[in-house]
Amino acid sequence: MVFLFVRGVVRFARENIPVLVGAGAGVAVIERIGLTEVIMAVSALLLLGVLLSVVYYRRFRFRLDGDVLLVQKGLLERTELKVSAGRVQHISLEQPVYMRPFGVVRFSADTPGGVTAEFELPGIRRSQAESLRQALSTRATPAPADDGMDAAGEAPPAPETLFRIGPRGLTLHGLASNSIYVIAAFLAPVLQPLERLGRRHLQDLDEVAWVQVFVEAPWLAGGLFLLALVVVLMGIAVVVAWLRFFGFTLVRDGERFVQYSGLFNRQEQVLSARKLQSIEWVQTALGRVLRRGYLVCRQYGGLPRAADHAGHSFLIPGLSLVEGPELARAFWPALDLRGTYHRVHPYYRRAVALRFAVVLLGLVGAIAAITAQPWWLLAVGVVLPLAWGLGHLRWLAVGWRTDGDYAFVRTGLIGRRTAAFPRGNAQTVQVQQSWFQKRRGLATLRVNLASGPERIPWIPLDQALALANDTLFRVEAPAAAAAGKREHPLGSA
Repeated sequence: MVFLFVRGVVRFARENIPVLVGAGAGVAVIERIGLTEVIMAVSALLLLGVLLSVVYYRRFRFRLDGDVLLVQKGLLERTELKVSAGRVQHISLEQPVYMRPFGVVRFSADTPGGVTAEFELPGIRRSQAESLRQALSTRATPAPADDGMDAAGEAPPAPETLFRIGPRGLTLHGLASNSIYVIAAFLAPVLQPLERLGRRHLQDLDEVAWVQVFVEAPWLAGGLFLLALVVVLMGIAVVVAWLRFFGFTLVRDGERFVQYSGLFNRQEQVLSARKLQSIEWVQTALGRVLRRGYLVCRQYGGLPRAADHAGHSFLIPGLSLVEGPELARAFWPALDLRGTYHRVHPYYRRAVALRFAVVLLGLVGAIAAITAQPWWLLAVGVVLPLAWGLGHLRWLAVGWRTDGDYAFVRTGLIGRRTAAFPRGNAQTVQVQQSWFQKRRGLATLRVNLASGPERIPWIPLDQALALANDTLFRVEAPAAAAAGKREHPLGSA
């Protein structure tokens, strides 16, 4: 019950940071709310949290019935969840710092249908969690014989350590990751109160020499403030990377890949090689400067791309330009992320620039209408070159290629994201054409995987049809396509 309560408080605080900051600022400026009222409100919330934890605990049950895990839970509405071992694709064991003295962990798993954990056991013994993970993992794969041999009569390979991250890699990953933008979004509500507070204190220090310099040179003050803000954000991002990925170790154990990481919240995640659908090599804008990136392994019903830094994505951080492609081969030995990519048609640059122009012009018009300052419309002269520049950057980033059974799709703007997948994993293939694309003989190829869609936009129609037919052929005859023993026509789709 204690763990349930702490988890609920931490989750509420993490998901509502702007609301909590705004509420704290409101309490601080309202003089009629005294210490007594604040203590009473906090006590009431704590009591409510304790009662909810007690009710949730008394209504929570789970058991393993053969190869089916049953979980009963609920507060006001009681629900029962049944999950077959063959459907479990992602298992995670977490041990926050407050659970370590008691030897309990948080067990969670998800199935192909969800973007978050399908079920969670908030506090069970580590031995019980290990047994449950082993049972759910082995029921879906052939078990070794009693003498320790596999189906082929050979001893299963010993676990192999594939990658460990060091202090330098942790620091560079924190600088190069997208955590900076997430942290900036969380801190946005705090900037305005800080600006008011700083202005009030600066007015009290009018006679100080350096304050006078800032007052006379507002551009210098603004530049230094932005520089300090960037440094603070980078520092927080590095701390977050150390907290999450400290001691990161990737181990291959037969057909499973297991990663261990975490400073205070220790986490173990399991990836099944049979359920791997695609691998993504990601470099942010700063990552390209620092020559660093990370790999994201996606399974059935994979998480959305915005959730790469969520706790349930199988992410391998802090990789150099050499380590990333080499480590990708550990999952698929024939995979080669390095190669020459084909660019899409230049008309794609025009279409993207037009979209950016529409958005930017709408934003300028909205600002001019809200502020009642028509001179904002002069920014139209800057919008069009900016939109064309952004469209050109997007066109340079987008590319594609095929290498045997594998397809590669590269996207981005300043950063780069390269998705690699076996074409035999495709579930559906679509050749799409807009009215403009029909007139120019172009099309967009969309390949839907179990982990999500991949698009190759604005390529010649005959090329899109050939790729579509070749992909469908590899889906319907994967063995023959891999061996290259059958000829297949590349006709119309």
